[in-house]
Amino acid sequence: MVVKNQKIEEAKDLLIRATKLLSDTITGEDTTKEKLEDWMKDRIELWCRIYNESGIITNDRLHEIWKKMGKDTRGLGGFFTGKGASLQYTTDDKVVLTKNASDSIEAWTGKSIKEYAQKFKK
Repeated sequence: MVVKNQKIEEAKDLLIRATKLLSDTITGEDTTKEKLEDWMKDRIELWCRIYNESGIITNDRLHEIWKKMGKDTRGLGGFFTGKGASLQYTTDDKVVLTKNASDSIEAWTGKSIKEYAQKFKK
């Protein structure tokens, strides 16, 4: 089962890279140049800020970050739902990034979360 999951993850990573290369080829542009919609930018900023704080924060800190970004905390619920949830609660009620967050950043920007998060360092 572990080998199967590993192969699925490898295939997913390859598909993300292939999608970026195909998009670059079709448009004749480098998709790493940001052409992100506002909702994408907001998500990426939140994920990067959490990543910069070790990837695990308290729920209160999550609300604090989101408010500083000028957002209504009622909108945070969507990050925790669905198959592609980007945030999860730990058993001790902390908030942690999922792999979906970093995969989305890489797919949308062509950069890893580690690389992209540098923009949001204090």
